[in-house]
Amino acid sequence: MLAVTETALPGIGLSIPQVVERGAEPYLAIRTGGAMRDLPQFAPPLQPKLHGWMADRKIKPGLTLFRYRGFGSDGSVELDVGATTAQAETGSDEVIAGELPAGRYAAATYTGPYDRLYDAFCMLNGWINARGLTPDAQSGPDGFRPACQVEIYRVGPMETNDPTTFETDIVIKLA
Repeated sequence: MLAVTETALPGIGLSIPQVVERGAEPYLAIRTGGAMRDLPQFAPPLQPKLHGWMADRKIKPGLTLFRYRGFGSDGSVELDVGATTAQAETGSDEVIAGELPAGRYAAATYTGPYDRLYDAFCMLNGWINARGLTPDAQSGPDGFRPACQVEIYRVGPMETNDPTTFETDIVIKLA
């Protein structure tokens, strides 16, 4: 997470959020977790590992994603590092099969480097609250568990070497 004085960067931004209906979407993933501040070190390296596992089984990956499973009150995060698939597949070893559930979501597209995604989610959550909407989630003394909070990477390092042009859909399932 960047210091509040370092979040702005010319050319990056968040689209105006909207509520969308999404159908169920299957994915394969490797579940991981750790300190939120260390996420850039432990989560992205799992993407090539997952894509290699899928290639070995001739499963074509769709879009790469991070699905956030939980945020601990201690600053920890649990997430699935995944890729959508055309149909439901079966995982094995450390690869799990999952599904992004169908439902109503608050959604926006963030354009810019990944180190500002936290701030984009803060803005999306502010929009949700201002509109009187409620995320589908459970909160408790140990932390926060969203029903489905996802980053879907549409344009990233595989497509461009300019991080200011990365495009990431951020979606939060609504109650």
